[in-house]
Amino acid sequence: MRTLYRLLTLLLTPLALLRLQRGETQPGRWRERLGWMDDAPPGTVWIHAASVGEVNAAQGMIQALLDCGETLLISTMTVTGANRCMALFGERVEHRYLALDNPFAVKAWLKRTRPRIGLVVETEIWPELFARCRSVKIPLLMISARVSTPALRRYRRFARLFSQALASVDLATCQTETDARRLESLGLRPERCVVTGNLKFDIELPEDLGAQAEALRSAWGQRTIWTAGSTRPGEEPILIAAHDTLQKSYPQALLVLAPRHPDRAAEVAELLNDRGLEWCRFGEVARPSTSVILVDRLGVLMSCYAVAQVAFVGGSLVRRGGHNLLEPAGLALPVLTGPHLDQQTEAADALESTGGLIRVVDANDLGLRLQELLANPNKAEGIGRAAQAAIHGGRGSLERTLAAVGPWLGTGPRKTSGPCG
Repeated sequence: MRTLYRLLTLLLTPLALLRLQRGETQPGRWRERLGWMDDAPPGTVWIHAASVGEVNAAQGMIQALLDCGETLLISTMTVTGANRCMALFGERVEHRYLALDNPFAVKAWLKRTRPRIGLVVETEIWPELFARCRSVKIPLLMISARVSTPALRRYRRFARLFSQALASVDLATCQTETDARRLESLGLRPERCVVTGNLKFDIELPEDLGAQAEALRSAWGQRTIWTAGSTRPGEEPILIAAHDTLQKSYPQALLVLAPRHPDRAAEVAELLNDRGLEWCRFGEVARPSTSVILVDRLGVLMSCYAVAQVAFVGGSLVRRGGHNLLEPAGLALPVLTGPHLDQQTEAADALESTGGLIRVVDANDLGLRLQELLANPNKAEGIGRAAQAAIHGGRGSLERTLAAVGPWLGTGPRKTSGPCG
């Protein structure tokens, strides 16, 4: 199985390179995916956060390790993840794209980076990378690990391959007991699993978020605003139809539409034009008649949520498993979402337990729910407070994760307290 996997990864390398480089603004960085790059500083703590969501989840841990004086190497798989990493941390961290999981690229990448430990955020199981870390004696930890039901089915199709990969994992800090049991069923030894919770519950709001939101209110006017974040192909037509329904009762309502991938902005713009809607891009002048703000950049979604009365989180009306429900919940907004939340089970359960989450199934349902919430501000406020209460109830994962990781960060005898010893 391992030999076949290696052969397939080698054959698919050219296609993977082409796919992953979409949106890259620094020509030549594709070489990093083959391990062709400058050396990283020796003795780094390497953190792999595949894309934007993982970078956001890891930001508290990254900041804590920087505060401890650690030299950090952050790897991402996607260009958007790289951009988010640089926006948050800039030159305070080293960044590299992760090698493609073929034997030659992985060997070269680890030779150039030479980390003393690897921390893989959430669930990225790369058989070649994991095996190579073990062979060169790099401790490997999975952080805030989760295994969704669809992912579990995929891994079980190649049970032996992934069991061998998990044998290289020294510790997994898991989001839930269910995640821990699933990793164990895939081959991770039980004594190497510890439940620490979901790091996303501990994300801190930006200090200048209030000022950012006030600036947007000034630019867009005192209007009824709802924000649809992290939307995926197939969702925008549903959201636009719901907005049409809403505008029958609230003609001045404004939809702030933020696709998950900003490079889809041209595609969404064409849809808005086809529907005859007046719209503008984020940062352009919005007139009173503007119906939709199209967000075509990263790093502004939280401010777009902060200016809204209601939030919708995408990836959920289509079968994508959902995206981060906790960001708008942390702002005490009522959170609307579709039915497909396989990737957000813990967050959805937490919000539903307090009454802070509303699931919708189609454009008509969403439009009616929006009207209901906007017509009853006290009810909307109560649902938003319930969502925020779920966030507060879930906090503590960062502290528990740092305590679990701390013993692995020493260069001599293992420490027994937090990450700074």
